[in-house]
Formats: sequence, C-alpha cells, structure tokens
Amino acid sequence: MLGFSEYTQFFIAMLAIVDPVTILPLYLHLVRHFTEEEKQQAARKAAATTTIALVITVFIGQSVLDFFGISIGSFQIAGGLLLLIVALQLMNHDPLPSHDGTDKSLSASQVVVPLAIPLLAGPGAFSTVIVFSFRSDSVWHSAVLSGCLLVLGGIVWLALHMSNRFMRYLSPTTVSIVNKIMGLIMAAISVEFIANGVKSLFHL
Repeated sequence: MLGFSEYTQFFIAMLAIVDPVTILPLYLHLVRHFTEEEKQQAARKAAATTTIALVITVFIGQSVLDFFGISIGSFQIAGGLLLLIVALQLMNHDPLPSHDGTDKSLSASQVVVPLAIPLLAGPGAFSTVIVFSFRSDSVWHSAVLSGCLLVLGGIVWLALHMSNRFMRYLSPTTVSIVNKIMGLIMAAISVEFIANGVKSLFHL
C-alpha cells in the first residue's frame, strides 16, 4: 500500500489526463441529433467503457509488460515522455479532433468509440495506470487504484450527463484555461515519471 498523498497524486493525474471537460464540445456535437434518452445512454456507455478499460489495466498491465520483457524503468521513461508530449499539446493546441458531420447515423454505442477510447482512456491514461500499479503488489493497492478509477468514471459520467448545463458557462476561453492548467499538471507528473524511470534503470 502507498500513502494517501500518492493515491491522491494518482487520482489528480488521472483526472488531468482523462480531462472530461475538454471533450464536452465534441460529445455535444456527436449527440446533437440524439433524443434525451439516447444522450444519457451514450454518456453512461462512454463512462462505463472508460472505467472498465482502465480498471482491467490495473490488474493485467504488469503481466503485459512481463510478457514483452519490458522493465518498469523503461516503461516509466516512455510513459513520461508520452505524457509530456500530450501535456504540451494540451497547453498549446486544441485537443479536440475535427468531425465531418456524418454523425446523424451514429448510435449511442458507436459514439462510445471515439469518446471512451482513445479520447478519455488514451495512451497517457493507460501508461499512468500501469506505472502506478507497479508501485505495490498488494491486493489492497490494486483495490484502491480501482476505487479511484471508479470515482473518476463517475466524474466522467456526471460531466457528460450535465454537459448541456456546463457548456452554458464554459466559453472557449474557459476551456482553453482549463486545458493549460491540466497540461501543466500533466507535464509535472511526466517529469516525475521520467526521473523515477532513470533512477530505476541506473539503480540511483
């Protein structure tokens, strides 16, 4: 088991990486032709898919690395570099991909694919989960990480569920400010990952 501060760091890191606020405009665009029931179904499926994918990673991420013979130090450095790239993009660019407007034929299940994976549960999120899962072999450690991810999934669902109300108060400037703050947090965490990876590789 880790300390409370480390689990708090994990939760904040995941919240910054998943960052449900930034996908609200895209979500509203994708579901703009949906009925209210279909919108809520899409929100539930996106949140559930994101949570399930990340929780599974808590338990099998280490096995995957062992299978490919990848050390945790190497993965920490690679994950840190990946997070740093994502953080820089988040601070300097619009993270939302353009859409061609062909979403009229999309179902609630089809909307989940771009929303849950890779926008919410992307490479940065998976990397962070695996790196933190390596910090302890305790069952309680995995349980606490999973609990954090369940809470995160609830926040994702709430953000999508309340998206229409949220967007009334989120101007493009506000979204940009949120992106830069989240990007700065991610950049700091990525540097920490790289530093820990270097220590692990060179036994410092």
